[in-house]
Parts: sequence; structure tokens; C-alpha cells
Amino acid sequence: MDETNELLEYIYQDCEMATTTLTELLKQLQGKDNKIKRTVEDILKEYEKYLKESIKLLKAHKIKPKKLGMMAKMGAKAGIKTNVKNDNSDSKISDVVIQGLVMGIIDISKRIDDFEKEANKDIVKLANRLLEFQESSVEKLKEYL
Repeated sequence: MDETNELLEYIYQDCEMATTTLTELLKQLQGKDNKIKRTVEDILKEYEKYLKESIKLLKAHKIKPKKLGMMAKMGAKAGIKTNVKNDNSDSKISDVVIQGLVMGIIDISKRIDDFEKEANKDIVKLANRLLEFQESSVEKLKEYL
């Protein structure tokens, strides 16, 4: 698989996992009085934009991405349910979301470093925009720690 395909597929999968877990998190927070909900909703909306953009680019490059496995999605959802059930404080939720974002930051940073010279420049720009978004989201969430 060439670098462009691999980077674009990673962006798609990262955004798909993020939208899945953040949607589940918001579902678990329904009816609860958490101040962090609005911030999580904003982060989810932004991830949804990146997901749509990655899907559009995948189609343009005639790439059929590997979907996230059902086990990965179920595991993420179970983890969210457990975390919220045990402690649904804004601080704990912020901590959990930051951990997910940091994993994404590390992974995409490595991929950008590995592929930026060989991959399509538009895909690299998208990856860098996603990285900046993830970093700024961490900063927004720190206020809840």
C-alpha cells in the first residue's frame, strides 16, 4: 500500500473511532448535569467533518478503506460505559477523552513523519490539520481537569 493510501486510511479510521466513542460518551451522559458535554459535542462535530472529508478523499483516490472491526468498536463503547458508570465527573471524562486524543496525536505524528515526503500533499495537509485539531482539543479539555 502506498503512503497516501495508508495515511488517508489512518485518518479515516481514527476519525471513525473518535466519532464512535464520543457518540457513546454523549449517550452515557444524557440526563446528567455535566458542563463538559458542550465541549465534547464540539469535538465530535469537528471529528465528523474530518470523517466526511476523509471519505470524500478515499472515494476520489478510489480507495476502499478497512472498516474498524466490530470488536474494536464494542471494546471502546464498553470502556466508555464503564468509565462513566464508575465516575462521570467532568474531570474524569476530560481525562478519558484526553487520553484518546493523545493516542491519536502520537499515532498521526508518527505517520506524518513517516509519509510526509512521499504521500500526496493534500493528504499530508489534512493529517496536519487533524493533528492541530487534536492538540487544540486537549488544551480545551484541560480546563476540566
